[in-house]
Amino acid sequence: MPIDMKAAICRSASELLTKKRTKKLTVKDIVEECGITRQTFYYHFQDIPDLICYMMEQGSKELLENCLAQPTLEDKIRYLLSVALNARPLIQRTIPSSYQSELEPLLLEQFYSFFDQLTNESASSSLVSDSLTASQRKLLLRYHSLAFLGLVRTWSKDDSAHMDEIVHDLAQFFTHKTH
Repeated sequence: MPIDMKAAICRSASELLTKKRTKKLTVKDIVEECGITRQTFYYHFQDIPDLICYMMEQGSKELLENCLAQPTLEDKIRYLLSVALNARPLIQRTIPSSYQSELEPLLLEQFYSFFDQLTNESASSSLVSDSLTASQRKLLLRYHSLAFLGLVRTWSKDDSAHMDEIVHDLAQFFTHKTH
């Protein structure tokens, strides 16, 4: 059975990311870890940011499918938040790196995509008011994406102790029911 070289490179990079900050991750490290040549790496990826973007895109497809399969809005938000919090150490290693300008917009794009698909899936359940213009809807989705990223970045042990309450509040904010 042929080896999926892109997947092998991603696995090696992922293992290295758990040990090093991304700005110190090099093609040399990856090819040594993976047992391939530099030429093989560059056949599949332009550079390190291209590799990391590919890894995030691949992971986000599965995440989005699993997340949207959850039965309730709170379950969907809890699932996304749990996955984001579990990935937080990796995010903290990559975002402050020299690749921040490429990676942060991609992470925001993933959250935006989640909220966009969530509102499209739930159009009849008042997640987004029918009275919003397209530009207002985009602004609201950007707002939720940035707020969610900020929440993940600043998550504390106290937040973990109150996760159910926070998830409930997020669902209320998202549906504009803040009574």
